[in-house]
Amino acid sequence: MDSANIPVRDPGCPFCDQAGLDGVLEETEHFFLLADHAPLIEGHTLIVPRSHYACYGAVPEQLEAELLALKGRVRRFLGAAYREPVFFEHGVFRQTVYHAHLHAMPFGSVVLDLPTLAREDGRYAEGLRDVRDWYARQGHYFYLECPTPEGEPLAAIFPPQLDQYFRVLGALRAATGTLTAWQPPPLRRMTGAGKVRALAEKWHDFSG
Repeated sequence: MDSANIPVRDPGCPFCDQAGLDGVLEETEHFFLLADHAPLIEGHTLIVPRSHYACYGAVPEQLEAELLALKGRVRRFLGAAYREPVFFEHGVFRQTVYHAHLHAMPFGSVVLDLPTLAREDGRYAEGLRDVRDWYARQGHYFYLECPTPEGEPLAAIFPPQLDQYFRVLGALRAATGTLTAWQPPPLRRMTGAGKVRALAEKWHDFSG
C-alpha cells in the first residue's frame, strides 16, 4: 500500500481528532477544509491534511495534485464570495497546533513588499517542490502567498527569523484592520461563531 494512504495520527493533536472538530466544510481523500474558529476575518479557512505531518514541507509529493485541486477550489470560492485570498503557513515556526495547516484569508491585496522581503535570506516559491526542498535542507520556515494585480499569486518562503515574521504578521494585521476591527486570538475565539456560520452557509451555496 502507498504510504501516503496510511493515516498517521497523534492522539494528542486536535487536528488528528477530526470527529471532534466543528466547522469541517469539505473533505477529500487526504485533506479537509476547516473554518478557523478564531477567524481574523469572515472567510478565514484552513486546509489540513488528515495525516499528522509537521508542516506542508513534510507532506508527500504524491498528495500534491489533490492538495492543489482543493487549494484552487478554495481560491475560487473566496474570490467569488469575499476577496482574493492570502495563504499563510507557519511551517513549524510559532505554530499553535503542530499539525500542518495552511491558512486561507480573503484579504485581497496586502501592503507588503514581498520581493524585497524574499531577498532577505528568503526565496521565491514557485511551487510545493520549493517548500519541500527548503524543509528538507533547512528545516523550519514560514510561507506567504499573496494575490497580485497581474492575476498570478506571488509566494515566498522565509527562514524562522522574528523580524521578518513580525513584518509579515504586521501586514496581515493591517489588512485585517481595513476590513474589521483587530481582535486578539482569545476574543476572536469567543466571537467567531457568527463568522464561522456565515462562511459555512456561503460554502454550502458555492458547493451546491
